Amino acid sequence: MFTKESVVRLSEVGQDGHLTLPGVINYFQDCSALHSESVGISAEVNNNCAWVLNSWQIQIKSYPAMNDKVTVGTLPHRIKGIQGDRNFLMMDEDGNVIINANSIWSYFDFTNGRPIRVPEDQIEAFKIEPAFPMEYAERRIKIKDIEEDAFEAIAEVTVTESMIDIIGHMNNMQYVLVANDYLPDGYEYNQVRVEYLIPALKWDKIVVKQYRDDERLICLLISPDGDKYAIIEYTNVNIK
Repeated sequence: MFTKESVVRLSEVGQDGHLTLPGVINYFQDCSALHSESVGISAEVNNNCAWVLNSWQIQIKSYPAMNDKVTVGTLPHRIKGIQGDRNFLMMDEDGNVIINANSIWSYFDFTNGRPIRVPEDQIEAFKIEPAFPMEYAERRIKIKDIEEDAFEAIAEVTVTESMIDIIGHMNNMQYVLVANDYLPDGYEYNQVRVEYLIPALKWDKIVVKQYRDDERLICLLISPDGDKYAIIEYTNVNIK
């Protein structure tokens, strides 16, 4: 497992003095990029190809506080066809796992606008390790059983320059940041799943819609025409 030690900084915490969920995702994304660079694989677009994130499943036992020492780790546990699966861990100073995650990626060819089979040099560079023991959810978040008018439109945001990543799309963390900004005050959860559908681009309008029942809160980020950018699901689960 590739690991990187860090200290939670003032700029990364929320009002309660603890690392935020978007901050966690930033740590994980940075760890993934550093791991790639360490094995000679650029995290940027190379030959018009790059890894594109399809989904997150993040489980939170506790958030570290400002000035806490943390170790962030990542390990690829499956590469097959066009897809790669990668775990992430955040550990406290004593080595306890406080946040764990699974992520699913596709190797994408931007010339053809579609995923392609992962090249052999990528498979050889990333050493496959045993998957972290957690209860794995499905990649797709089921919302077909929810009536469309059950979702309440609560905001509209514009994608600005500061939200764009190195491949010209809205950064993966930013979708979660937008969804988190409109959570009900005091809403508690310990698992977040994110399904990315189509990328939002600079100046796109994003309509934020919410649905909530006794088991979960769903946030839809969609275009004014109804195209889905991302689905974010907040739940409480039994984390071992």
